[in-house]
Amino acid sequence: MEHPNHIRRYAIWLSLVFATVVLLATSASHAATQIIVYQEPDPNNKVTGLADVAADAFKSRLNRMNFMVLDTATVSRKVGINTNSASRNDVLARLSSIRSHYGDVLIIFLQSRLHLPASRNAYLQSNATVFSSATESQIVSSSVDGEGFLLPHNCDLDCSQILGTRASRQIAETLAMRIGKLLNSPSGSMANNGNPLNKVEFDLVNFNDEKQARFIDLLINEFPGFLKIVNIQRAGPHIRFGYLSEAPNEKLQKWISISLRDIGINPETGADIMVKPGAIQIVLTTTTKSRGSIGNPLKYN
Repeated sequence: MEHPNHIRRYAIWLSLVFATVVLLATSASHAATQIIVYQEPDPNNKVTGLADVAADAFKSRLNRMNFMVLDTATVSRKVGINTNSASRNDVLARLSSIRSHYGDVLIIFLQSRLHLPASRNAYLQSNATVFSSATESQIVSSSVDGEGFLLPHNCDLDCSQILGTRASRQIAETLAMRIGKLLNSPSGSMANNGNPLNKVEFDLVNFNDEKQARFIDLLINEFPGFLKIVNIQRAGPHIRFGYLSEAPNEKLQKWISISLRDIGINPETGADIMVKPGAIQIVLTTTTKSRGSIGNPLKYN
């Protein structure tokens, strides 16, 4: 009589093992983008505690959006960065060391500031700038101004800290969601395999026929996750087309820089690249011609 119970227990155990394996495989196939957040100090910020609150909320929201936010202090110790006094330049100078320890990661510089105008209608402002350790270049940036909240006339800095805590969390979460959308830019629709479908309108400006053909060939044949190109429009040195891919904008940004180098263009000096949700514009520039006058710095300083 115990034999059927033994079989039943064994079947349950096998089911649990199978479910665990499936869960682990699914998690591995959807590996999260690694992110490190550094707070940029603002010497004019009177309530630094609110900046800490904003940073915690910002990281927490990104974690919930399936980004892997690494511990800043741990990373800094490993690569030799003094977290308490590190400037943006200090961190960027260590990108190669960060990449050797953690692979391709995104570095986000977050700055939050409390404004205290004479009207006592205080408001918070947070901005974030994202750099890629892979391309060693800026990817996206965004800023959010929070709604104002009135401070009593006798409200000191401790009082401001208490009243501004909720607003600080709200603005940081809003900024994190905006940054996450800029990095992923999913269209909401799905590809055949269930991955989010990224629809991007490419604008290529000042590409000659050869470079245009070579770059598009790379987009189609070498970019992972490519699905198709639609609605091609040409007007002189300008070509526009819809690009459908399973890759998020953060990946496309990295691959674009690599591909421009492949066709003989330095992405740092030979092109202006703008990446935003739903659109990528690449304008080739020339170093032999002036891109504008120096202006009148004595008059407009």
